Amino acid sequence: MVRTMKKHTILSVITLLTLTLITACADNNNDTEIPVSDVPANVITIVQNILPGIILNEAEKELEGETVIYELEGKLINGKKYEIEITEFGEIIKIELEN
Repeated sequence: MVRTMKKHTILSVITLLTLTLITACADNNNDTEIPVSDVPANVITIVQNILPGIILNEAEKELEGETVIYELEGKLINGKKYEIEITEFGEIIKIELEN
């Protein structure tokens, strides 16, 4: 009986720790989907200068430390889709051609 209670307690602790870890990992994802119209004009201008003709159709805003990062998705007239990560100050973090 005591041995069964110890196993039950250990399993309960492991379950609790696992759930805590999963919750903590989920809370680190602080991306917020926003309308493209809410992305600052300077950010849009920089992206359009780098990828002329891009039509942006999705935007997310993320806070990393004290820096706001925008993750934008769009498509060129030739059908190529791009994902761009750019800070609120216009620093390009990543441009990725999607398949």
